[in-house]
Amino acid sequence: MKLFPLFIFWCLWFLSYSTRSAFSPILPLVEESLSLSHGEAGGLFTSLSIGYCLTLLMANRLASAWGFKKTVVTGFVGIFLVFLGFQWTESYLGFHILFFLLGVATGTYIPSILPIITETYDHKDWGKAIGFHDSAASLSIFAVPILTAFGLNYLSWRKLLFILAIVSLILPIFFWEVSVEPKHEMSRQRGRYIDLLKKRTTWVMGILWIFASASCAGVYSILPLYLIKGRGIDFGVANNLFGISRIGGVFASIFIGFLIDRYGYRRMLILSQLTAGLSTIGLSFASSLPLIMITLILQATLSLIFFPVGLATLSKLTPLSELSLTIGVILSFGVIFGLGVSPFLLGLTADYLNFQTGIFWLGVLTTFSSFLVRLLGEE
Repeated sequence: MKLFPLFIFWCLWFLSYSTRSAFSPILPLVEESLSLSHGEAGGLFTSLSIGYCLTLLMANRLASAWGFKKTVVTGFVGIFLVFLGFQWTESYLGFHILFFLLGVATGTYIPSILPIITETYDHKDWGKAIGFHDSAASLSIFAVPILTAFGLNYLSWRKLLFILAIVSLILPIFFWEVSVEPKHEMSRQRGRYIDLLKKRTTWVMGILWIFASASCAGVYSILPLYLIKGRGIDFGVANNLFGISRIGGVFASIFIGFLIDRYGYRRMLILSQLTAGLSTIGLSFASSLPLIMITLILQATLSLIFFPVGLATLSKLTPLSELSLTIGVILSFGVIFGLGVSPFLLGLTADYLNFQTGIFWLGVLTTFSSFLVRLLGEE
């Protein structure tokens, strides 16, 4: 298996994910710079999500017109231009426009890189390649807050974004040299949304993606509040727990790739949803600090393993001509409902009942969603 192209793909995914995750630790500074309320600052991510979803849905058309390689490179050029815009923009409206455009630019990557990975590597190595590639997102979640905090000791947040802009312009040059364009005649065929929505695989994988995203990103978004307000843990201790819990996902993503190639996607899909659901239920019951620490690490690690399994599953079940479109539609399900709706519902449940109740029922639903895997086709 060729390692250098995979390393470049990994760096691109780390960079693409970091351009979004970098804003969480600097959000208080942006808030202060623009004199925003907490709600106004949080609303910027809504614009980012809208742009991201739109591009996910359009990615197949872009790849058909430009090719997968050009679509990836164009996205990173877009990131470069957006981050240049952040150097001078001072208005709240301007930030909303730039966040929307950042979502548009970053949404081109995943639907385009999966066909490139499956073209570059043999079928028997897809699980390992996709698992290693996906570990970049897990490392970004863990490393970016730490790197940002360190960088802010020496540079302003705008300068840090400028550094990301420069890297976004340089790294695609290496990508262009090592990547392979999927077969011309296959990549130019166009799938149709209506045909895709008639397929059972689309709905099964879409539902699985919603619960996986809710268990991972949904719980992630309310976790600091849960630990501090729901369990009464000290602010500093809660943030340390929050950071430490993320590192396990890096190794889990790589390890699960080998298991996919060894045992197949069906078993790994069931295992990933079951363990994510059960660990989420366990997190809701943990009350003492040691138990909270153990269940938090388990939940943060196990809730991440679905995503490389899910991407490998789509690669195996979907023709190349439909892969970009399928990934775009199914990831949109996860972004809208898993990342968008679930934090709101968990917060609403906490307002009327408590955090534990919402986390518990999310874990139950995620666990039962594993039975849907039986409805998928054979490998």
